[in-house]
Amino acid sequence: MYQLKQRLQLWDERTILSIIARRGLSLNKFMKSVSMIGDGYVWGIFAIVFYLFTDVTNIWLQTGITAFAIELICYKIIKQLTTRLRPFHANIGILNLVEPQDEYSFPSGHTAAATVAALLFSAAVPLLFPFFCLLAFVIGLSRVYLGVHYPTDVLMGFVLGVFSFAVSYSIF
Repeated sequence: MYQLKQRLQLWDERTILSIIARRGLSLNKFMKSVSMIGDGYVWGIFAIVFYLFTDVTNIWLQTGITAFAIELICYKIIKQLTTRLRPFHANIGILNLVEPQDEYSFPSGHTAAATVAALLFSAAVPLLFPFFCLLAFVIGLSRVYLGVHYPTDVLMGFVLGVFSFAVSYSIF
């Protein structure tokens, strides 16, 4: 188990260093903007717009609220149990381009929420599934690019988002 953890850590460090080596001014601005879309309140605004201007039902709204609640609760518990330092705290060669909302990096809450949102909005408008999946992917990538998450944080955020939506969907 220890060897697996060491291999994952090495892969994480190599991958994040490879990604941040591609930084540039215009890409920095783009990634900061994309990352801001992953802030929690943005999904709430999107949900209200969807609810008011499409034919989604109250069950769709309840599914979304429940999925986001499950994601948030699990995210906070996992962060406190793992206490993984953010990349810029653990490696002096990594500069963060944004200030994170909390101290620990595992899992990525932005990615988890973006995944819940992608699945929720795609359930309402299935034709938008590729768009929302791409958006969730780019949000996750932006968190690594900005130096606030390792790739495995983002992967776990994706898993957490799928899990949260699946549980909520099965309830409703």
